[in-house]
Amino acid sequence: MLEDKYGRKLTHLRISVTYRCNYSCIFCHREGELNGRDFLKPEHIGLVSYVAARLGIRYYKLTGGEPLLRNDIAKIVAEIKREGGGEVSITTNGFFLKERIKDLVDAGLDRVNVSLHSLKKDVYRLLTGIDGLEKVLEGLKLVKEYGLPVKLNFVLTGYNYGEVKTLIDFASQNGFSINIIEVIPVGLGNLTFDKIFYNIDNVTSYLEKIATKKIIRDLQSRPVYFLPSGIRVELIGSYCNPEFCAKCSKIRLTHDGKLKPCINRNDNLVEISWILESNLSKEEKINLLTKAFYKANELREPYFRLENGICKSFDGKIKGKPRKIG
Repeated sequence: MLEDKYGRKLTHLRISVTYRCNYSCIFCHREGELNGRDFLKPEHIGLVSYVAARLGIRYYKLTGGEPLLRNDIAKIVAEIKREGGGEVSITTNGFFLKERIKDLVDAGLDRVNVSLHSLKKDVYRLLTGIDGLEKVLEGLKLVKEYGLPVKLNFVLTGYNYGEVKTLIDFASQNGFSINIIEVIPVGLGNLTFDKIFYNIDNVTSYLEKIATKKIIRDLQSRPVYFLPSGIRVELIGSYCNPEFCAKCSKIRLTHDGKLKPCINRNDNLVEISWILESNLSKEEKINLLTKAFYKANELREPYFRLENGICKSFDGKIKGKPRKIG
């Protein structure tokens, strides 16, 4: 297993399979990626997953854009399961779940994260730009029938913070766990951050009252609240949170074929598209990809860190009071 110079193990690979999306969420960070051609083919992703698995990576998350826009998304899942063999999950806005879920389950998908930022049609449309709430709810119902584990991704904003209790009730009734996520100033979130940011600390007191148990996950020091209904509510707040960065175990594969050590940066990418599309033998590609992972791991460093009681970004451009979530 790879470990960076800060002692952080590398266990998770997020794979952006497309930059395209049918939504236009006002806070979308697009995995911190820049626009460019969609490069990755299923066999590319399978080969990268094979190398990643040999290096100790066990968790694979398919993201976008909207990954279900790809007609071959089930084939991608099957490739990872065959080559990597770890847990494969997907993050989706849920609009195409009804059309894709059977093939995804048949391909071996382990679980799904569905973005559900409001249960009010007008707020949902405001946040996403799409009148798609009913279709997403229908998709969630079908996923539940297939028995696939579901976690809802709820980005907390000034527009929907009042729905936290309603969302927890909905999730509890359906057996869905929840990620409550702060907006980060990346992508469109950078343009809207000051306008829509809502501090996740404002929901912790409610969770403390209703939870039967609380733990801190090793992954990004995330607090997890266990509720009487059996669901889990996880809080994700990374901005000016050194503890979050200190426990990050992720790396990204971008839609245009680069290894990306941090969502907040694009100045330390490792290009691998040339390896994947070369005429080299499979063994030669594996050797070069392995070296690329080692290089990307060497470039991993906490974006936020604690120095003399002050939270600073890696380049010192952001300074502030350190936060601790939960």
